[in-house]
Amino acid sequence: MKIRINRYTAEELKEMLPFLAAANGAAAAVCAVLGIIFGFDWRMFSGLAAGDLLMLANFVIIGCTVEKAVQCRDFRRARSICGISYGLRYIGLFASLAALTSIGAILPIPAVIPLFFPKIYYTFFYVRKHGKDDEI
Repeated sequence: MKIRINRYTAEELKEMLPFLAAANGAAAAVCAVLGIIFGFDWRMFSGLAAGDLLMLANFVIIGCTVEKAVQCRDFRRARSICGISYGLRYIGLFASLAALTSIGAILPIPAVIPLFFPKIYYTFFYVRKHGKDDEI
């Protein structure tokens, strides 16, 4: 299956990019401070990098899934597409995190932190920018 980033997903990523960069910088700074206090471990930073890649992959797959679901004329099929994508995304996400953790390449907590960045962005910036009472 070929995954192509659609225009809307690319626009959302472009709009979120400054926040993602700032959030990653803040997370890296916290990891550096914790490294100074408790002892430096390079796996904290590799965990952040892995979490960033997983977050971006997750976001792109969500965009492709939504595009495919919107094009369906049957509600049940669209719901099925979204449900299957949800399950497969999280299986892949947790399998990736477990594999990277088990080989000692990352620490799991810093890898999970970037997965919350889109939720934080939409909670604080998107709702404030577009308003919560806008009609669709």
